[in-house]
Amino acid sequence: MSESYPSLHLHTAYNPYPKCVFLQVTPKSSVTSQEALILDLNVRFNEQEKSLLNGQIKFGIKGGKLNLMVQQGKIVEPKLKGSLPFKLIESYENSLVWHLIAETGQSIIKIEHLSPLATIKPTGESMEVTVSYQMDLADISITDVTGLWRHDIHPNKHSILERKLAQFLWKERLSPEISLIKIVSNLSGKTQRIDSPTTKIQPEHLAQLHQLIDSLYDVKTNNLLELAKLAELDPQIELTGGNFLATELSSIELSGANLTHSNFRGANLTDADLSEAILSYTRFSGADLSGAYLGNANLQQADFYRSSLALANLIGADLRGANLQDVNLSQTNLSGALVTGTQFGNNEGMTPEIKANLLARGAVFPEK
Repeated sequence: MSESYPSLHLHTAYNPYPKCVFLQVTPKSSVTSQEALILDLNVRFNEQEKSLLNGQIKFGIKGGKLNLMVQQGKIVEPKLKGSLPFKLIESYENSLVWHLIAETGQSIIKIEHLSPLATIKPTGESMEVTVSYQMDLADISITDVTGLWRHDIHPNKHSILERKLAQFLWKERLSPEISLIKIVSNLSGKTQRIDSPTTKIQPEHLAQLHQLIDSLYDVKTNNLLELAKLAELDPQIELTGGNFLATELSSIELSGANLTHSNFRGANLTDADLSEAILSYTRFSGADLSGAYLGNANLQQADFYRSSLALANLIGADLRGANLQDVNLSQTNLSGALVTGTQFGNNEGMTPEIKANLLARGAVFPEK
């Protein structure tokens, strides 16, 4: 290998929804090492509008993973820092993975940021650097829908159709990645650039979606689980990230379901079974969870502000970092719950004995 690093040229630029997720990677020489390169990352996240069927949808992201992979080179140092909510979760000599997650209750992430991504050093003359952004279904947020159904739709039907749109978009257009940049060394000076390769949605898939929307609007039931079955959504894994604003979910059975980053603001969840469910970063503000069973549920960073957990069972639940301020805790069972960093305050049903016990277990109460 030569003493100087090979020059890098853009090979692939894949940003089909540049308002939603846009990546740009620029290599530059390091001032501390003649053989090292610094990768600068320009990243933008925002809301994207898209025509679909006879209407329009708006969507954004509230999570995902940023990946860096290097071939015939090694990563000397990860450098992505600053105000971005990225957390480095995997670090190897040839790859790095950062996790991005929105704050609880944040419908989409809006970011425009330029910063160093990593320092790399070539180990061969055919180095290849790939930066991509990948998401799960829970990371997609539908923020607005117009023209696809009438405004008098029941909240339960609205929530299922919205999640079906998110699933459709994710499967058809947003996976395996929503954005990908590849830069390669090319000593001959010849480069190949592919700008935003796209694949069209199959007409039969659009027709099936249109038929589903019409049939779900006209069906007599408003039972969420029955609607999910009709929409061919698995309630255990495919309601994750959903918007269940003001839904009627009394006595619903969702034990063990993955509902992370969902929004249940103002929902009726009285006597619901959410035991062992994954509800981290989920919003319950203003919801009625009286008598709900939340035993062993993952409720990390969940927001229960001004909700009711009266008579609820939270035995063994993970409430670390959750917000339980202004929550009705009358006869709530918090035995064995993890409450480190959990915020309490102005709680109906809170006795001095319960407060002392929670404080001893790491809970936080506001100072008067």
